[in-house]
Amino acid sequence: MTKNLKKGARFSVTLPEHYNTGVLIVEGGAKVNQETNVATDHFVLFENKGTDITLEALEDSIFLILSGKPIDEPIFAYGPFLMNTQQEVRQAYEDFGQGKFGYLED
Repeated sequence: MTKNLKKGARFSVTLPEHYNTGVLIVEGGAKVNQETNVATDHFVLFENKGTDITLEALEDSIFLILSGKPIDEPIFAYGPFLMNTQQEVRQAYEDFGQGKFGYLED
């Protein structure tokens, strides 16, 4: 979810405790949970110990909030691809090279 906040505005969200959760500061800056200041282009990864997150915009800001169930599967990352195995990453590169991912229009 993305959230745009004006300077001084606050946003609170409650998420499941066992989810992996992080916040990317896309623009601006924030105070997270009334204690940590975070600047543009920084990512905050939360431990799976709490469910409440509060963001206070220190300036006009845009946040990207990511949260989901842990997948508990092996991961293999290379370049822009993240898969379960090295073979799957190789296949992703082949598929990308063959245009199977589609194209963005100008």
